[in-house]
Amino acid sequence: MGMSAAEQRILTEIEHSLRTNDRAFATRIDRMNAACAQPAGRRPRRTATTGTATVLVAAGIMTGIMVAVVVLATLHI
Repeated sequence: MGMSAAEQRILTEIEHSLRTNDRAFATRIDRMNAACAQPAGRRPRRTATTGTATVLVAAGIMTGIMVAVVVLATLHI
């Protein structure tokens, strides 16, 4: 969800104030942003968290299916 025009304006004012009043902080932030920047068009790598979540969801689905099969098999025997 994007920011409203008012929120964007407030954020711009805060950034301008920080850059004006604390140049050393602004320089550190600029260096950090440059170090974290990715080339345009490059997809970010999948993190371990995303992979872990995928495995957990798959395991939950498989467990649910197995429970359903056991319950159905028990009822029809």
